[in-house]
Amino acid sequence: MKKTVTVNLGGSIVTLEEDAYSILNGYLSRLERHFANDSGKQEIIDDIEHRMAELFRENGKDEKYVNTTQDVNRVIKTMGEPGEIGDAEPNTTNNTNTTYDMPAYKRLYRNPDNRILGGVCSGLGAYWNLDPILLRILFIVLFFGVGTGFLLYLILWIAIPKAVTLTEKMEMRGEPITAENIGKNYTSTQK
Repeated sequence: MKKTVTVNLGGSIVTLEEDAYSILNGYLSRLERHFANDSGKQEIIDDIEHRMAELFRENGKDEKYVNTTQDVNRVIKTMGEPGEIGDAEPNTTNNTNTTYDMPAYKRLYRNPDNRILGGVCSGLGAYWNLDPILLRILFIVLFFGVGTGFLLYLILWIAIPKAVTLTEKMEMRGEPITAENIGKNYTSTQK
C-alpha cells in the first residue's frame, strides 16, 4: 500500500502517489530556478501548473484517480525539462530532438489582442491561418451586399469564447503548450 498526496495544481485538485509527488515537486522546483530571473516568474509557473493539471485530467480518469510516477513522467515529458528550455532568439529555430506525446492542436477563440470589435475576425484568421483583414472585408461585403454580415458576426461573437489565458492564446495559434513555449510567450508579451 502506497501513501497518496492531494495537491492543488493550477487551481485543480490532483491526487498523486507519494513517489510521484516527489518527482513533480522536484520538477516544479527546477522550473522555479530556471525562471528565477524573469519578472513574471509566478505567472509563468501558474500557467505551467494549469497546463499540467489539464494533462493530468486528460488521462480520462475521474477526480479520485491516483496519478502514478508513469503519469507524472508522461506529463513532464510533454511539458519538457527546464534544461531543454533554450534562451534562443525569437526569430531563430531551435532544432531539438524533443518529442512530445501530445500534438499541438488549434481551438477557435476570439482574439482580444488584435481586435476591432469583438476579435471574431482575428480569431478566425488565427484558426485558419488567414489575414484578419480579409475576413473583415468579407464581413463588410456580407453586411452591405446580402445584409447578413452583422447578424453572422454577432452570432459568432456570442458563440466563440474569448482567449483570456496564455494557454488559450497558444491553443488559438496551434502552438504546443510546453514549459518552453509558455516561458517564451510570456516573455514576448511583456516586452
